[in-house]
Amino acid sequence: MSQTQASQLSYLLAPAGIARGSREASAQGSAMRVDERRPEFISGLPLKESESVQLEPGDAEYVSRRMFGRDVVLMAYNVAPELRVHSVPHEDWLILFMAMNPRSAFVINGRETRPWELTLAAGRDGYITSGKDRRNLAVAVRKRPMARACAALAGIGPEDVHLQDCVLLPEQDPDWRLRRALVNAARPTDSASSPGEFPMPTAVESDLVSLLAAQLLPALRSAPDASPFRLDALRVVRAAAALTKTDPAPSLAEMCAAAGVSQRWLHKCFVDVLGIPPYRYVRLARLSKAREQLLASDGDLRLVKTLSLSLGYRLSGRFAAEYRSVFGENPSATLRSRLCA
Repeated sequence: MSQTQASQLSYLLAPAGIARGSREASAQGSAMRVDERRPEFISGLPLKESESVQLEPGDAEYVSRRMFGRDVVLMAYNVAPELRVHSVPHEDWLILFMAMNPRSAFVINGRETRPWELTLAAGRDGYITSGKDRRNLAVAVRKRPMARACAALAGIGPEDVHLQDCVLLPEQDPDWRLRRALVNAARPTDSASSPGEFPMPTAVESDLVSLLAAQLLPALRSAPDASPFRLDALRVVRAAAALTKTDPAPSLAEMCAAAGVSQRWLHKCFVDVLGIPPYRYVRLARLSKAREQLLASDGDLRLVKTLSLSLGYRLSGRFAAEYRSVFGENPSATLRSRLCA
């Protein structure tokens, strides 16, 4: 497929608001779902846990459309600022990503992807993504029916199919059957069951599983794409980053102890996987946590001071300045926006 044809296929998602911005998407009514908070964005998806950290200034408003089947969940979504996200799916699900914006610089598990590549994340540690100007498709599939479909094609038992992280290149799909099917499935014809959410017909779901199995089988037989260092780096980053859930400002020594590595190795792993050093990650993580709490509040302005102290800031002015440098507004402005919503 030529670059022009690929652009045309990508644009199929734009008329409903995926690439047009949240104001127009909001005007689309039930065709799109617009979420300010990540917990609302991931609600209903097969994820055990998920947390995000905003890495650059901007309004992290999530615009999405979701299709739900029994064994497949497909979501087309758009979000502008650069985000680092770590998610862990439920044990019986795997996740595939396809980026469609060449400017997104989308990285998953430390590997930069090309537009239209399908990247499978099936590991027990979940996946870590980063990127900006995201215009992506995310596909969640139950492992059991996926293994059965692969086994049927290979003539083996489902227990002999070992789903693992891999990459499905566009060149492996010369007629773009799988990618066309995904894009078409992301433009449902049925009525929305709730804003931005649609049922996936059983026939569409079966076709997607069959097409995915045909693409996955050769990739699963080849060697894993990730290097041993990258796998170790992902585990180091996950272990160190987990501290920010209970301690808003862990020290480098505490992060090293949690990950079992030296400061030099910790720094190398964070830069390799996330592109930023650990101390910058900690700062951005607590600011992102602050925004989530402000957006979830009832608009009480006294929360700003309480929140700044709970996140380790001794001076409210410094907290406000750092918050403004990332989100483009003061914490009090975020609170007032909740009162006006």
